[in-house]
Amino acid sequence: MPILCVGEARNPSDTDEDDYSWWQSCPDSLLLHIFSFLSYSELACVAATCKNWHRLFEDESLWKCLVRRVFHVESPVIAPGKRSWQSEYKRLFYESPVVLSETLTDHQDEVLHVSFSHDGKFFSTTSKDCTVKVWNVGYPTTLRYSQDFQQALSWDFTQFSCFNKSDSLLLVSSVKTSEMLDRRGYVAILTLGHDFRVLRVVAMDPSQLFGAWLDDNTFLGGYLEVSLDRFATTVQIEAFDVPEMYSPMEECIEIPEAEEEAGQTLFTFSSETASLIKFLTVANVPMIAEKAYGDRQVNAIKDQSANNANEMRLNDDWEIINLDVNSSIQSEAKAVIKSNVCNCVQTNSFDSRKVALPSSSSQQTLRCLNCGRVASKNDSGEMLNHSKQCNKNLIFVTGEFAVALHQLGIKSVNALDFNKIPEQPMDGHEDDPYRHMVMVYSNNDIRMQQHRIPDKPDHLIDLFGHVTGLCLSKDQRYLFLNCRPWKGKVNRNNPWETPELSSEIEVRVIDMMNLNDTGIRYRGHVGHSPSTMCCFVFLAVSGDFVASGSEDAKGYLWDRYYAALLSTFEHGPGVVNAVGFNPHDQEYLVTVSDDGTIKIWRSRQAMNKLPKTNASVGLRSCGTPKSF
Repeated sequence: MPILCVGEARNPSDTDEDDYSWWQSCPDSLLLHIFSFLSYSELACVAATCKNWHRLFEDESLWKCLVRRVFHVESPVIAPGKRSWQSEYKRLFYESPVVLSETLTDHQDEVLHVSFSHDGKFFSTTSKDCTVKVWNVGYPTTLRYSQDFQQALSWDFTQFSCFNKSDSLLLVSSVKTSEMLDRRGYVAILTLGHDFRVLRVVAMDPSQLFGAWLDDNTFLGGYLEVSLDRFATTVQIEAFDVPEMYSPMEECIEIPEAEEEAGQTLFTFSSETASLIKFLTVANVPMIAEKAYGDRQVNAIKDQSANNANEMRLNDDWEIINLDVNSSIQSEAKAVIKSNVCNCVQTNSFDSRKVALPSSSSQQTLRCLNCGRVASKNDSGEMLNHSKQCNKNLIFVTGEFAVALHQLGIKSVNALDFNKIPEQPMDGHEDDPYRHMVMVYSNNDIRMQQHRIPDKPDHLIDLFGHVTGLCLSKDQRYLFLNCRPWKGKVNRNNPWETPELSSEIEVRVIDMMNLNDTGIRYRGHVGHSPSTMCCFVFLAVSGDFVASGSEDAKGYLWDRYYAALLSTFEHGPGVVNAVGFNPHDQEYLVTVSDDGTIKIWRSRQAMNKLPKTNASVGLRSCGTPKSF
């Protein structure tokens, strides 16, 4: 029997009386089952037919069924903070960035990376054409700055960039081929406020450290040397300050020369398997038990046993915070967050652990056990805030094999402890146990050098696969990693073996509060490059979505909570190297590729807000069924 009312609203008097009475008496369960096969536009017609069908149109079970069928959502539970399954359908359909709105072709070669400013007003791109470009976010997108490092410093290509917290500086890392070495790495710091001036250039090895910001005015790089007497590689993580004083009135200033071994040593990591440190990232991991979902904060107060009902241990190394589990979420949040020092815990969450502070002996040094921030009390008991003395976590990837990056390393960073080099013996003879022969990677210089005591990571997590990219959630609690799992049996006794990698990439999620793998997986993207030359594939995360590049000429978009694949983003032949969400607008996504293009994707909702004369130009929906 046909549904006569679907397609257009009709007067029941125009239909057969028996048909009308049958539809009126049809059970809700049967109508809901029938409606679940309709598209959204057809359901809109259903809702306009009669009051009874409009009532069914609002039924949550119908929309739950539609979300599961259309978006392949398997979760029986709605995402945290979401109101209804109907609003979820609208969010997944209208608010996911799946519409191609612009294609930028200003780069002349493969585009390797994209990074957004924290305020969401700009994004930067790097490329094998050896330029870094900064773009104004808007419609249409416009070019703000461009710097050609091939012309300025004879670099081969720019590979990575990131903004400091205040968005006043841009870090750009690059690669240069030298006569004696395969590749050298460099980092340049540019100012966004004074005509994109280059403030400092330093050498960085290995080049795939990429570089990272330690704070708003300090960045991290590396220094590589090879010990010739025991064939061990040593990577020193170094901190560099950016010159704070420069005059905007000065005329054209030449780009400074690259500095060698000019930073302050934070850590020294050594390996006898030629394994290196790569993917430097700095994170301020939240210590309060809060679970972030987008910009909405939800307290993750875990169920406790009867014997421990009023305690919650955040980590074995952290203080136990007493909480009343019967109190409301709001009262718990107020009790935990308030602090005179760092606004994260109460004053009683501080202790008198000794730290190296430039303070007088009359001051009592206190460290926050919640975030690591340091403060002091003077003789009168007044809290003195040392906001810059804050523990941070250094994240990197390494491995037991020469070429396999299968371990996630985490090291707490104390900005005051810069150097751990032991004092050199007074006699300084060449046979001193504190001296050994090394080759400095930057210039192939062979010299006798003081032996440095190597550091060890505080935590080392084995991923049993090759890491090709990583990023942090906005609140920096969750670490998202692109990983190609190992295939077959791996001989871990042979550090020179190259484990075979799966062609399937999966995104894994590590909870940085407890260093546990959450078990969440985002799948669909692929990697075809060989194990010895595995491509970097960068990913990005927003409040509701996860996106990644891939080696099949596509980008991929998933819902963050449901892990359902929502769309793919088509590019020309090659690798989609990186993706990036606007941190202030998750309905705005950028993908960059080997085809030399930058593609900007917006949601259907965002496209409807653009000027009509422009919105129709180049409009294309990608990866979503047309029946919507």
